[in-house]
Amino acid sequence: MRRALTSVYRIMSNLSHASGLGYFDSFVTELAAAVDADVVLVAGRDPVTASFELHSAFPATLGIQGSRVPIAATPGEIVLQQGEAWFCDRLPQLFPQAPLFIAHRVRGYAGIALRDAQGQTIGICSLWFRQGMDSMDRVMSVLRLLAPLAGRELALSLSRTDVPAKLPLPAMDSMLAHAPVGIGKLDLQGRLLWANPAIEKMLGYREEELLHRTAAELHHPKDWLRSLACYGELVRGERSVVTLEKRYRHKLGHELWGRVTVTLVRNERHEPDHLMLLLENIDDARRHAEQLKLSHRVYDNLSEAILVCDADSRIISVNPAFERITGYSSEEACGLTPSILKSGLHDKAFYADMYHTLSRVGIWRGEVWNKRKNGKLYPQQLMISALREGGKITQYIAISSDISQTKLAEQKIATQANYDNLTGLPNRWLFGRSLTRFCERGERFALMVLDLNNFKAVNNSMDHHVGDALLREVSDRLVSRVRTEDLVARIGGDEFAFLVPGIVSRRQAEVFAKQVQGSFARPFMLANQQLYITATVGVTLCPADGSESDELLRNAEQALFAAKRLGRPLESYCASMREEVRQRHQMQQDLAEAIKQEQLTMAYQPIWDNRSGRVAKLEALVRWYHPHWGQVSPADFIPLAEEAGLIQSLGALVLWQSCRDLARLQQSGFPELQMSINRSTLEFQTIDPQASEWLRVIEHFGLEPSDIIIEITESLLMESSDQHRIRIESLREAGCKLAIDDFGTGYSALTYLRTFPVDLVKIDRSFVRHIPFNEQDRLLLDGIINIVHNLGMQVVIEGVETREQLSFLCQKGCAFTQGYLLSRPLAFEDLVAYLEVNRAGMSLPIVS
Repeated sequence: MRRALTSVYRIMSNLSHASGLGYFDSFVTELAAAVDADVVLVAGRDPVTASFELHSAFPATLGIQGSRVPIAATPGEIVLQQGEAWFCDRLPQLFPQAPLFIAHRVRGYAGIALRDAQGQTIGICSLWFRQGMDSMDRVMSVLRLLAPLAGRELALSLSRTDVPAKLPLPAMDSMLAHAPVGIGKLDLQGRLLWANPAIEKMLGYREEELLHRTAAELHHPKDWLRSLACYGELVRGERSVVTLEKRYRHKLGHELWGRVTVTLVRNERHEPDHLMLLLENIDDARRHAEQLKLSHRVYDNLSEAILVCDADSRIISVNPAFERITGYSSEEACGLTPSILKSGLHDKAFYADMYHTLSRVGIWRGEVWNKRKNGKLYPQQLMISALREGGKITQYIAISSDISQTKLAEQKIATQANYDNLTGLPNRWLFGRSLTRFCERGERFALMVLDLNNFKAVNNSMDHHVGDALLREVSDRLVSRVRTEDLVARIGGDEFAFLVPGIVSRRQAEVFAKQVQGSFARPFMLANQQLYITATVGVTLCPADGSESDELLRNAEQALFAAKRLGRPLESYCASMREEVRQRHQMQQDLAEAIKQEQLTMAYQPIWDNRSGRVAKLEALVRWYHPHWGQVSPADFIPLAEEAGLIQSLGALVLWQSCRDLARLQQSGFPELQMSINRSTLEFQTIDPQASEWLRVIEHFGLEPSDIIIEITESLLMESSDQHRIRIESLREAGCKLAIDDFGTGYSALTYLRTFPVDLVKIDRSFVRHIPFNEQDRLLLDGIINIVHNLGMQVVIEGVETREQLSFLCQKGCAFTQGYLLSRPLAFEDLVAYLEVNRAGMSLPIVS
């Protein structure tokens, strides 16, 4: 609606000094420019023949033969019936009997009836469009606002015909009866003696109701008091004519505006005899004047800047928004050209194209960088319209808005969408787009994916802020190691990617990757600590390994995964990795089916109490025999279960079978045995805070919670999640024991032992392998054992394979030992036999 008001304001401003035929010539030209119409016609109705004669047309060279405008079988018929009509497209198909539309290739149409002051249709204004329109809402809004003014002007034009100086009386009566304006006679007391039908229609009264009513009764009370003095001057003969604009009261009670001219008529003795009045209904005009006044207010209060130039591009008017945005006052700008705003960022061709477009189509839209008075540049959204009169450009109107904040917001959104907020590097989405473009150009390049090792442990053990600082420092080092033409991106939490053009061989790629890994040779100084971090890299080549972005990125990540699995710092993609991935996926499916069918079995490794020389505990170990691959190592299928989301189902199966077998053993004469069961971090994340799921299984087999030892890893310990702590405390309160598995293989585990309620610490076999002969290992293990004992916990040593190791551990006071020296993991039937043989215990070195 605001655009429609702006268009109407512009048209009305340009027509304010025109009248008659010149009015409508300008009217059709301005209207065509405002709504981008190809043809505009104004036709007036001939009251004698009831036909429509062409009054004005745009363009002037339209070439319609004759002055009669055909109405039959055209949308004009609908306009006459309904007052308006519009069709967005397919006009020839809808009106096949209108050859004029076909001849001029018209597809869209909008028309409105033009009415006089009495509401009679006296003409039609129609707009033709050679291109189909999506909507006619704005076009019809403009027509509805302009139609009353155009109808009034057309009525005046049609009434400006020469008449004889003296008319016969019947002709005079006919003229008075059919006059479009009100004519009446008043006596000197203000009573209405005679009125023509126009007054009756305007005020809503019948003739008999009007006669002998006073002017005071027909006026709005407030306006009658103001005009009473003027009537008094007429009656006294002090004035001969008065013209006033004031409000009248319609019979139905509403108000309407009229322009009245009252003339004093004298008798033969030249004395005041009566008054004649000429009353024109200007209600629509007044309302349009209010709208025009509103348009002026809009002009002054718009947030958009408006600049008006003459045909020579000299500024003749600006609104307050222009002054506020540019810094130039109206007095400073008027008389100058818009070149005072040029930023210098656009060349001559840009402005030449702008003026060419204005000359050809009359309107230009686009974004422009301009300069304020203080010299600062700013972007603006600009629309320029060229106003024509007689085919020549007379004025330019520019409407612009400062889009600085919009540009900043767009830039911020684009940055957030394309770049990593933490490091400022391109993110995965932007890297993917760049990778796609390189692939489409058929260039040769290397793609590398780098992943930080043990970043999660660092992040959890220190502080998330420290982890963020580490990622920023890593990104800075990586950028410093590559060339300007290389692209570095952060594509995951601790995962980075490199696109390196020009590399054509794996040897080149591996040399480059090692240079990148050299970034990690120096320690990172974070939180006043020196921190050494390593990284693993996966490499793939284009086009040798693939020519599509998704395929290449998948290959690089497969190479990274292979390097991680093999414990290597670097691995290049090869075709066999694809088969490995396929096999891994197949194995995941087979594992899911094996868990569902309970095809996995359990083995139990005895844990000896060094003080009593008896088996005190069992560690539950799951086994999977695959019909194709044979015996699959837990080191392979347990990580597979975690990746595939199967670990919860696998853990539930292990807990169920372990508790079932422990209950059978206790019933077979081994009531003191305890069962140690491994639980993964992922399982801890999914059980309820009270760990009731696990406790219900223990209770189901009639076991005491104290019979069960829950083994967790250091990684769970280091996450130090409140939820994990709640679950651990719930298990301990129920009576379960807690053990830390593979102690010493993680990161800074000693710092957490004193904060967690741990019963047993299982020291990894890597600390035992070289004792008692290696002095360094012996001293290190001795220190760990002392710390654990000082914290009030007991030690389980894993991987004991020689009597020398066992003797040393017993001398150091280790409570429990486990390893191949004492027993391998045993199936249930073999375990029962083993326990029977060793029921009396065996001779072990005495724990000191």
